[in-house]
Amino acid sequence: MALIPRKYRSHVLVRAPVWLICLTLLWSVSLEPKVLEAAPMASTGPASPATPAPSAVPTAPAVPANPKPSAALTAPPAPATPKIVDIQNRLPRSFKKRLRKSSRFIVIHSTESGLRSALNTVSRRGYSNYLVARNGTIYRILDKKYLSHHAGLSMWNGLTNISNHSIGIELVGYHNDPFSASQYDALKWLIEVLQRVYKIPDYHVLEHYRVAYGRPNRWVKRLHRGRKKDPGVFNFSRARAGLTSKDPRNSILYDPDVKAGRLIPDPDIDIARVRLVDRGRYDIEVAQLSENVITRRNTAWRIARGHYDEASTVYHFPNGTVMRGNQIRNWDRIPVGTKVFLNRDRTEDVQAVTAVVPVIIKGTTAFDIAGTAYRRSDTYYIFPTGTIKHGRQVRRWDRIPPGTRVLVRYNAPVALASAGRQAVRRNDTVFLVPRSEVLVAANVPDTSRLDGGTLVFTRK
Repeated sequence: MALIPRKYRSHVLVRAPVWLICLTLLWSVSLEPKVLEAAPMASTGPASPATPAPSAVPTAPAVPANPKPSAALTAPPAPATPKIVDIQNRLPRSFKKRLRKSSRFIVIHSTESGLRSALNTVSRRGYSNYLVARNGTIYRILDKKYLSHHAGLSMWNGLTNISNHSIGIELVGYHNDPFSASQYDALKWLIEVLQRVYKIPDYHVLEHYRVAYGRPNRWVKRLHRGRKKDPGVFNFSRARAGLTSKDPRNSILYDPDVKAGRLIPDPDIDIARVRLVDRGRYDIEVAQLSENVITRRNTAWRIARGHYDEASTVYHFPNGTVMRGNQIRNWDRIPVGTKVFLNRDRTEDVQAVTAVVPVIIKGTTAFDIAGTAYRRSDTYYIFPTGTIKHGRQVRRWDRIPPGTRVLVRYNAPVALASAGRQAVRRNDTVFLVPRSEVLVAANVPDTSRLDGGTLVFTRK
């Protein structure tokens, strides 16, 4: 009697046949887990009419001819929690943590550099609360409740100094290079968490370029939007970040300060409007502005914005001259074809990106050197081991070793014996000789002395 569950002892008391008692116990063991798994959450209301009343002797349940999988099995899996790495201990001891005045906004940035350089920069002075790496790892730079100095000169709906009222999130990458799917997944998760904590609507999650503004300069004579470009008018996807509200204020075209006449608009927003009426023209204009090379339309300000005259912005002129932004006096004479490099603080960074054959060093990425061409099939990477790959063959960009040489817009390599005389005499022709030595034609007075196994790269 003690071995029989309490709810079935009544069957024994009425002297039911032994075979019926055994069948009852077998059904109870085999069916109860499945019933519990498929059952909806318990309700305090009246029983559903579809639920049969318990009987003294349970009957075998009917099995449909084509059973459907339960909702629990077909529902999409819940998004996984991203890996979170706390590096608040990297803040300098002199840094003083202060609570924000309010938490009304979230501002999204892009680092305009690789992970190593970005972590060093944002940790130096608490320039962000969080940083999302390309693999989806979230780095906590500063706890969400503390003020981070991320927005700079900023305004939204008449409210200035947005850093005092917002949480800053950095995405590792560039304003003109797509962010990874892992980044969007992690960012979406992080935004949703912060929205729940601080009751922040989608339309108060803002891109840096939307809140930053600039003072008058030689190109723009009034207070204006456009001081910053990150995370990219033509690049960052609000939808992929989960910001899908239908509220008109959730659009990048909405700007209360421009509407009120406090600021003049960012010229990139005017191009974004073109997409609504002429996608072909939009694609052409975006392509023209995506390169960090000065043209008649793509000025130093359009490329570097508020950083155009800073020491960390480097200009590499077509004749080989290299100058920092704070060294240039006559901006009207910058020649077309000048390349612009941002965030180049160290001398070795400048040398790496402006060399005849640029080289990747610690803190420098392929994008820093090749720009948007870094993934193309005519951009070649010569690894320290002598291995050669073009942009479409590289899979792990974070594993390109220091010392890798980068050739942008070059033809596929050919054997020295197959290269024409004119090709080997061009100053920008590059030779890869055995033992991984890279030489430039301008420094090779006699190519006949080169090893027979030498490969030749000629510029397109």
